[in-house]
Amino acid sequence: MKTKQPGRRIIVFSCNWHAYNSLETAGKQGISYPSSVVPIRLSCLGRITPGMILKAFEQGAVGVFLMGCPPGDCHYVTGNQLVEQVFLETRSLLNLLGYRENQLQLDFLNAGDGAAFVENLQKIINAVEEPLENR
Repeated sequence: MKTKQPGRRIIVFSCNWHAYNSLETAGKQGISYPSSVVPIRLSCLGRITPGMILKAFEQGAVGVFLMGCPPGDCHYVTGNQLVEQVFLETRSLLNLLGYRENQLQLDFLNAGDGAAFVENLQKIINAVEEPLENR
């Protein structure tokens, strides 16, 4: 899988538990993803702030993908609920700043699902690289 323009970074913020395990599983299974993807592991996705996400865009990211534990299976109990609030708040801020809605995505993954990680990652890459006339 290739990105259409090298150097267009997608930042992936993921929790340390289910989501990051899926990323590691993809690597172990030899399922590749573009080198423009920059994973950043957090102890819990519930710890992310709108400022962290906005900083990723300020530093040149064309997309940000938030990956957390499935609902009801958060290692820290409420982290996935907290990230949903941050996601909605940040998406509103990005809209005001002129970003497209699809440049920030949130998904929840089960541990060990490398194929789902790469599949969901490809969706955000495709959305970010969508031609201007389709936006």
